Amino acid sequence: MGKANVIAIDGPAASGKSSVAAAVAERLNIPYVNTGNMYRAVALAAMSEGYETADSETKRLEILSSVLKNIKLEYVESEGILRLLLDGENVEAAIRTPDVAEQVSAIAAVPEVRSWLVDLQRKFAELGLIVMEGRDIGTIVFPNADYKFFLTASPEIRAKRRLEQSGETFDGATLESVAAKIAKRDEMDTSRAVAPLRKANDAVLIDSSDKSLEQVVELVVSNVEAGIPRTPKMECAMGKTTTMEYRVAYADTDKMGVVYYANYLVYFERLRNELLRDAGLPYAEMEKRGVMLPVVEAVCNYKKAAEYDDLLTISGWVEETGKTHVKICCEVRKNGNLLVSGHTVHVCVDIGTWRPIRFPEFMRSVLERRTPAR
Repeated sequence: MGKANVIAIDGPAASGKSSVAAAVAERLNIPYVNTGNMYRAVALAAMSEGYETADSETKRLEILSSVLKNIKLEYVESEGILRLLLDGENVEAAIRTPDVAEQVSAIAAVPEVRSWLVDLQRKFAELGLIVMEGRDIGTIVFPNADYKFFLTASPEIRAKRRLEQSGETFDGATLESVAAKIAKRDEMDTSRAVAPLRKANDAVLIDSSDKSLEQVVELVVSNVEAGIPRTPKMECAMGKTTTMEYRVAYADTDKMGVVYYANYLVYFERLRNELLRDAGLPYAEMEKRGVMLPVVEAVCNYKKAAEYDDLLTISGWVEETGKTHVKICCEVRKNGNLLVSGHTVHVCVDIGTWRPIRFPEFMRSVLERRTPAR
């Protein structure tokens, strides 16, 4: 399966996925598909066939099997917006009820239901760039999505949001009762055998507990716009060597009056900062987007020593990239003469989990391998 032109937004119940996805789609003027509503629509259809009152699990599975064979579920564009239709009827209001919410998690865990809906959801990629939100978009439906985000928030914040959503809770519901239901839903979603809720390794983690809707939308859009389209600066930045000058400070030298050997690694770091900034991707911006590039290997080859007040020319380039790593080479010269050469290897790491991940699109478009013009 090739790359999918999809903005995948996953997350647990009441994390703000729907609001964020709708706003992102509006900002980018592209279609938006709420896959959670598709599961709700199947639940609504099953409930109309007696799913709730079925006296056995076998009977409930028979009802679901019949529903999947006979219903027509589709998104149809109306006034520039994709509307969910169940057998030709707009059911977007009917599915937003506490009764449907009570049943949808168990129904969504049925393998036959998930398989049927995943096949349907994948067809939306034919629409061009779209926003799709749910619980397994970046892990199961479109593991090859160009852009992946995982939204979350504290349990208390999520319970407050759900309580404020019209029609989502039973009359008399309290913050405590809603929080308990959300916790139960989380347990079911994360522990189910088929497509459990989890963050994709290469998804950008966004905790919206202390962020407004506008702030979260801006984070998502800025990530997407960093890769659509690539700017001319990013397109050619790795095709040349980045160079900077540095005057040796007295504090850089040791008792022998030469630059302390470990300080050349500091010079390498100064160069990397400039290289990334020159490419249009400052390191601070990467951290804001939830990723880091820790050093896993550092090599220095010492030829000659630099001394206090020497004016050094430090240059560097991307030598090699892989799925999760990048190798950056550096040279330190004085008056054109090579003093030190070496390289560092970095692994792309998710800040939330500290686990290696594939380069997100906004980084890959900058760090993809090119022939350095040295």
